[in-house]
Amino acid sequence: MAKRTMMDQHAELKAAHPDTVLFFRMGDFYELFHDDAEVGAEALGLTLTARDKASSTPIPMAGFPWHQLEEQLRIMLRTGRKVAVAEQEEELREGAKLLERVVTRVYTPGSLYEEGLLGTEQATVLATVVQRSDTLGLAVLDAASSSGQCMQFDGPDRWSRLHDELLRWSPSELVVRRTMAEASAFGALVGDLPQTVISQHTCTPKRGKAGLIRALGVADLGHLDLDASEAALDAAGLGVDYLTTMLHTDVALVDLDVAEEQAAMVLDRTTLRNLEVISTLAGEHEGSLLAAVGRCRTAMGRRRLKAWLLRPLNDLSAISARHDAVAALSRSSRRLEALRVALTGMRDLERLATLAGHGRANARDVVATSVALDRLPAVERACNDTEDPLLVHLADGLSALNDLADRIGRTLVDAPPMTLREGGLLRDGVDEEVDRLRAITREGTAWFQSYEAELRTTLSIPSLKVRQNRQIGWFIEVTRTHLEKVPEHFTRKQQMTNGMRFVTEELLERDDALLTATTRVRGLEYDRFVELRRAVAEHARTLSNLASRVASIDVLHGFAVVARERRWNRPTVSVGGDLILEGARHPVLEQNPGYVPNDLRFDKKRRLLLITGPNMGGKSTYLRTAALVTLLAQAGSFTPCDRARVGMVDRIFTRVGASDDLLRGRSTFMMEMIEVAHILRRATPNSLVLLDEIGRGTSTFDGLSIAWAVSEDIARRLGCRTLFATHYHQLIGLEGDVPGVVNVSVGVAEVEGTLRFLHTVEDGPCDDSYGVRVAALAGLPQPVIERAGDLLQFLEQQAEGAKAGGGAQPGRRDQGQASLMRYFAAANSAPAPTQPSITDTQAGVLNAISSADLDDMSPRQAAEFLASLHDRLRRGANG
Repeated sequence: MAKRTMMDQHAELKAAHPDTVLFFRMGDFYELFHDDAEVGAEALGLTLTARDKASSTPIPMAGFPWHQLEEQLRIMLRTGRKVAVAEQEEELREGAKLLERVVTRVYTPGSLYEEGLLGTEQATVLATVVQRSDTLGLAVLDAASSSGQCMQFDGPDRWSRLHDELLRWSPSELVVRRTMAEASAFGALVGDLPQTVISQHTCTPKRGKAGLIRALGVADLGHLDLDASEAALDAAGLGVDYLTTMLHTDVALVDLDVAEEQAAMVLDRTTLRNLEVISTLAGEHEGSLLAAVGRCRTAMGRRRLKAWLLRPLNDLSAISARHDAVAALSRSSRRLEALRVALTGMRDLERLATLAGHGRANARDVVATSVALDRLPAVERACNDTEDPLLVHLADGLSALNDLADRIGRTLVDAPPMTLREGGLLRDGVDEEVDRLRAITREGTAWFQSYEAELRTTLSIPSLKVRQNRQIGWFIEVTRTHLEKVPEHFTRKQQMTNGMRFVTEELLERDDALLTATTRVRGLEYDRFVELRRAVAEHARTLSNLASRVASIDVLHGFAVVARERRWNRPTVSVGGDLILEGARHPVLEQNPGYVPNDLRFDKKRRLLLITGPNMGGKSTYLRTAALVTLLAQAGSFTPCDRARVGMVDRIFTRVGASDDLLRGRSTFMMEMIEVAHILRRATPNSLVLLDEIGRGTSTFDGLSIAWAVSEDIARRLGCRTLFATHYHQLIGLEGDVPGVVNVSVGVAEVEGTLRFLHTVEDGPCDDSYGVRVAALAGLPQPVIERAGDLLQFLEQQAEGAKAGGGAQPGRRDQGQASLMRYFAAANSAPAPTQPSITDTQAGVLNAISSADLDDMSPRQAAEFLASLHDRLRRGANG
């Protein structure tokens, strides 16, 4: 029988984890072999070499030092791959001649909980989807916080509702069974999740349910009321089983929320992006809503704030409770300061609890847990001082683990080493045997020093040294010039260039005693630490619960700080369909100099506000302000308004901006129409819809017709609160003709011939788009501006009949696209220019501008280009 080799071990582990990159521990290195080595060379920049180079089939090989593991994991996971880590056992198994390697963990994008792999602000989301008959189940689990949600979807639109929910969560990893992965509907679903890693996992519903019961630490699942939610239960069980398999340890869930679809406001990915809730359109944190209201003092609080902004509440009592808590805190600067001091600098108790629960916490993690627990009584006192029901409830029991914190503080030193097997973990006085052995090591070290002094004197060798290294232990070092003075009982140990190293029987005995004591004390310290870590792990569920409470307290504290800093006021939230804002400001832009607050009113008679006025007038800001104020109010925050009355919104839709989807062959106009179709299908009377220009990506008449029809459909069929900013002034005739449509406009004033944008929004239409005037402000040549004015006047005269309202219904149109030239043909001629349109020089300048790639110019190149155009125009004017 052939001897089992290390490469046999590798082959066995790789066969058991075929969809992973295998990091295989060999001494102080992790090695990658075969295809994994080539992947590592490309993704990690490792040097690709070969094992058994002399053979006919050399094995590709690459590796890195053990201490680079976290960094290399982070890079590899960023490529969307999974990584299996095989560790080397410390001792030979009985009868074995080869150290065994075992996979201790499979790292996947959705199963991470380490701060070093995630960062302090990020959370990893693992989603699982199952299908039970005609019902879809979804579970969303966070391995770092040991929490999750599950829900299910019925009815003919179940796939589209599941699609919306997945887009909202944007999971790092999506786990399904093989049968689901092969379903055509699932293929269409994941097409909009390009950054999500799709994984398959096999787990029966029965096994998943049993694992879920273990994870929750309960006897049964009766408290979750899952009798009517089998698909949701199955999805949660699949997720827990997958995590257990990847982590190679049991998973503990602190909380599993069986969510109703209606329990939270729905914000899809398009809305979150357009409103810049989590990041700006450029992908930056600064300038987002999250940054504007981010006053949390802890990492777990910042993650909880993000979760609250992503899922604003639809529960009136829960919203009111949050507002009560913010009010109680904001009334007293003393309470806020006490809470700020207690929370500031607190380590991430949520992540620490997870590390402890998985048995992976090091000594510094355990000490950090103790330090965090020591802060909790102060948090509890500050919350109880408010007498607010929600804060008092959240603070209840925060001191429950004081004894554990005391035990940790009495056992471990304040700044223990990162490694666990090198000693230095325990305080003096914790363990008598450890103290005795430490005394031996201290005495032993002192003996070697005195032995050195003794030998220098007796042998008359002042340069003699007694030293120690890992290879040969303690030794006596003598230079070449003094070798003749060395006694015969000195045993040669190692020759050097300039001398010799020796040992003596006495030295060896002392070395052995010291080594034995050092080894024993390190082993005892490790054992005592593991015992302490096990005690912390037994409280992991409680620790996670405390961390969750502190996270919510931190968010409410942050809301109160923002309210005081920026004079935000408590909104009134109701179940009605009103939305009344007075002195409303955009939460991000309000601090800009000269910002102008505005009012907004939706009621039974005002359902669709048609906003007209020039670009740069503030229409887009007005739309976003209404949505962000609503979102903040339902998230539990005060709002940047003098007064706000918010009828609860079930969903916010946005159709703003323009972008192509080139990968799918979708034009800007097609993308716009897809978004509008989505709104018309999914909006309800309780939704808030923002439309910022629709119909601009096609011909004038086509665009106007679409905008007209969409406005009518929303107002007549849906009746939801809608803000529609448009340049189609023909639509202002809908007011009075379609119930609920009201014209509003942004204010513009002309001061001494100069156009001034007032940024105010008032009832009534804008009777001038000011487009030509804005073009003049932008610097278009005067002849072009004058020609545009003539054409505008002509077109307005020709288009008098194309206005909405008044019962007007268009007849059958001619085939083909409408064009400006058909206007001219109908009038027999286009308006004659009052002067030559532009000179040859001006035409050349316009051509130069049209053909220039301005996006690729540096600021310096742009300035030089502008100077050259100016010079050409000046020379042309001078003949």
